[in-house]
Amino acid sequence: MVKRAFLCVFGGLLVLSLGPAAVYFAFNDNLPDLDELERFQPKRVSKVFSADGQHLKNFLEEDREILSYEEIPQAMKDALISIEDRRFFDHWGIDLRRIFGSVWANVLSLNLTAQGASTITQQLARNLFEKVGRYRSSESVKAVKATYVRKIREQITAVNIERLYTKQEILTMYLNTVPFGHNRYGLKSAAGFYFGKEVNQLSVEECAMLAGLLKAPTTYSPLRSLDRARERRNVVLATMVETGRLNRAAYNTLKRTPVALSQNRRAETYGMAPYFIEEYLRQQLEREFGQGLYQDGLNIYTTLDSRLQRIAEKVLVAELVEVQKRVDEYLAGQRGPAPDSTIVQGALVAMDPRDGHILAMVGGRDFEESKFNRATQALRQPGSAFKPFIYTAAIDNGRFPIDLLDDNAIPPLTEPDGRVWKPENYDREFKGLMTLRQALKESRNLVAIKLAMEIGPDRVQRYAQQMGITTPIAPVPSIGLGTSAVHLLDLVAAYCVFPNKGIYHEPMGVAKVVGEEGNVLLEPPGISREALNPAVAAIMTDMLRSVVAEPGGTAYQRAQELGFKIAAAGKTGTTDSYADAWFIGFTPHLVAGVWVGMDDQALSLWPRQSGAVAALPMWLKFMQEVYRTVDPYRREAGEGFDYPDDLVVRLPVCQDSHKLATRYCPHQRDELFIKGGALPEICPQHSRGGTPGRRQRF
Repeated sequence: MVKRAFLCVFGGLLVLSLGPAAVYFAFNDNLPDLDELERFQPKRVSKVFSADGQHLKNFLEEDREILSYEEIPQAMKDALISIEDRRFFDHWGIDLRRIFGSVWANVLSLNLTAQGASTITQQLARNLFEKVGRYRSSESVKAVKATYVRKIREQITAVNIERLYTKQEILTMYLNTVPFGHNRYGLKSAAGFYFGKEVNQLSVEECAMLAGLLKAPTTYSPLRSLDRARERRNVVLATMVETGRLNRAAYNTLKRTPVALSQNRRAETYGMAPYFIEEYLRQQLEREFGQGLYQDGLNIYTTLDSRLQRIAEKVLVAELVEVQKRVDEYLAGQRGPAPDSTIVQGALVAMDPRDGHILAMVGGRDFEESKFNRATQALRQPGSAFKPFIYTAAIDNGRFPIDLLDDNAIPPLTEPDGRVWKPENYDREFKGLMTLRQALKESRNLVAIKLAMEIGPDRVQRYAQQMGITTPIAPVPSIGLGTSAVHLLDLVAAYCVFPNKGIYHEPMGVAKVVGEEGNVLLEPPGISREALNPAVAAIMTDMLRSVVAEPGGTAYQRAQELGFKIAAAGKTGTTDSYADAWFIGFTPHLVAGVWVGMDDQALSLWPRQSGAVAALPMWLKFMQEVYRTVDPYRREAGEGFDYPDDLVVRLPVCQDSHKLATRYCPHQRDELFIKGGALPEICPQHSRGGTPGRRQRF
């Protein structure tokens, strides 16, 4: 104790006894170059817009925006000077009276760092020059505490700043760089964040609250504690009275005023689509523009449609609440309250199949809670949502939708890694012979596995990759059940190939980037290729339509319950133990995919929350609202899928023999075939030597 007191007294006396010249020569080595202040230029904000012209986000360096001295409200100047530096306009960078007072108080308290005496100019030095205080002090002053070394170096820098700049310039630079908490730097950013206002709209009490934050932004943040923020604001108001900058009557009124926040009152769409902007778009733009993204005043036009994005965010959150309720109820009956790890997550991506533009992206239920983008970063098994690649390969290699396969037991299979597994259907039943259309419609696992083994897993792998799957796909027998993990965005992009007549477009989020002078800096041409025979794409579209539009389809019942009338196609997907629930589907104009599950892949949704139960309702409600409220989709709601005559031909098929029908076949239905391609046999049961054709009714 005696030793500590001696060190404190010695340190205090040392600082007080050092003359200005001695201090300067002891600490002036490696000070930051003040020419940096001369080169200080206002950083121009880059703005992000949706495809429909809505303001989504600003990209700026440390969220810092620039204002001039004339823009600073008088109340802000008064509040800041009253609480931070009362003699700001009188000192020359350092306040000797405060220094002597704080040193003496620290000596008495036996703590050399208990109190500080930084002026606004010193704080500016610390804010603008990160190097201040990070250089080692001279060898001759090793015994001085590091905090005092930093303070002295700040003081020297502050004096130099005062020699070069006016008080008005210093105060302006300070308010453009000081942190206000929550990664908000500068008064403009803070005014918008906390109050949704421009700086010139701030009231006296709002200026006082912002000035009060500067001492400890985290402690006094109104987002953490309104009571602490109000108490600190009132301290600032009281100091304004003490310094003659606020009258007592106004103080008595303002101190009772509650702290009223109104965050981000900018465009209604500002802050929308954080998973798309922060975890997808920003990374691409940083690679292209580096720091220019935050400094060059770019206008970034994205492919996102704010109207679809708003619907996607609303529907996803609402539907996840319902799934969570079912999961919680199940767990409560099994073992008590559900742990935090059983939080149900989800993701939704919507794309325009004609150009690959991403129109909506939601990567989770709450970006503030988890910034992990489950649309682009999560790798999950697609289950039966992978089956269309198998059927695509089959149709493109000589199979017909009417071909029959037996839905019956398969002997245990051995994977290349030695794992032995016994394939089963979702319902643990067998249905015998069925057409490929019916097997896809009803999502029969055993038929898919047989078909994949017949075609060859390696060939299925190539089709999936050609259509847009970028993650590794293992060419193993279980490929038929979607056991290789994929990204949701990839799966949606691959499904776009079906309604887009075989053309694949790489997903695209940036439409154009324009410089401050209006010059186009970036306009991605888009990457596309023919991934599939367009006739095969048309046939697969129709087969996937059966999943939604025909009785027995895995999506049919739920679509009927919701009164879904839009022409649609798609595929459900469910993995073992209900760990993943999917629906990827499309209309003639729009493709969307939904995933629901838990981040811990060892956990499941448990109570039979299949893709049709957990994911499909979200997809249906999203599409319904888009086609009900958003143009041009609202005008296109009655349109069906296009099956061009130059690609496919529609022929009658005997429903008894599953061959081309003759006029004598009693039960017929139309089926699509590749125009000019091979055709199935003519029905042997009802031929009577006739020719294929519809049964004559008259």
